[in-house]
Amino acid sequence: MQLEASLSFQITACGNLLRQLTAQQIKSAGIDLTPEESVLLNQLWKNDDQPLSELARWAVKGPSTVTRQIDGLVKKGYVERVQGSEDRRQIFAKLTPAGKKIRAKFLKADVPNLDKCLPVMDDKDYAKTLQTIATIRQHLIGLLHGVSEKNGS
Repeated sequence: MQLEASLSFQITACGNLLRQLTAQQIKSAGIDLTPEESVLLNQLWKNDDQPLSELARWAVKGPSTVTRQIDGLVKKGYVERVQGSEDRRQIFAKLTPAGKKIRAKFLKADVPNLDKCLPVMDDKDYAKTLQTIATIRQHLIGLLHGVSEKNGS
């Protein structure tokens, strides 16, 4: 099989292109964020004050990668680290006032609607494609964490 005919190659290539397009759109809006930082902020805008471990799980990133990205957001003044009140070993990411304020600029840049640049699909095809990609993603997460679909372990 040719590499170009591989589903994993095509998904990875599309992901890389979407990341570049997102970075370009963020930069052209004058926002000082990487696409990866914007993903974490997006999650915090939905549900502020989250443990770094939850952010890592949600973003499907390793703990050291999320720690590094949170470091960047702390330096930029968008997030602060807070120790857990029940378990001081647990570290939470919490939005600062600047982190809450940057959301309006991010939304105005229309980054969340990047799907508009994708090929025209009817709603049914779009939903099916999204479902298929989500199913593949969940399966891969299971493989990475040693969970087999056949035996559920």
